[in-house]
Amino acid sequence: MAETTTKHPSPSPDEELDQLDQLAGRFEDEARSVRHLAGRLRQLRAGRARGRSWEELVDGRRPGVLDLVDQAVRRLTESSAALRRVLVRGLRAEGATMPAIAQVLGVSHQRVSVLLRGRNGPVPPGN
Repeated sequence: MAETTTKHPSPSPDEELDQLDQLAGRFEDEARSVRHLAGRLRQLRAGRARGRSWEELVDGRRPGVLDLVDQAVRRLTESSAALRRVLVRGLRAEGATMPAIAQVLGVSHQRVSVLLRGRNGPVPPGN
């Protein structure tokens, strides 16, 4: 069965704006975390430049630089997924087909379908 491109009512503008505000805040928080990580890496570099061993520099201090990197990647992945859901739902509500959304986002139409189903079950076009 062919997919239509009928326009559907958009999600609540307030809901979309709230989601975008939350995401912006998450990315701002992450920018601070990444600056902290960069500072820790500069400390490692300075220690190595002074001839300190890796063992001395990574003396079990927690969180370690790899812990910080892993945490940042996890949070960025979660934020990226949340943004992708907002975009997919908004585009679909405006009548975009799943293949068109997939092309815009660089994902498969199957992935778009999964994103539209979301955590709360299926989301029909326009809802």
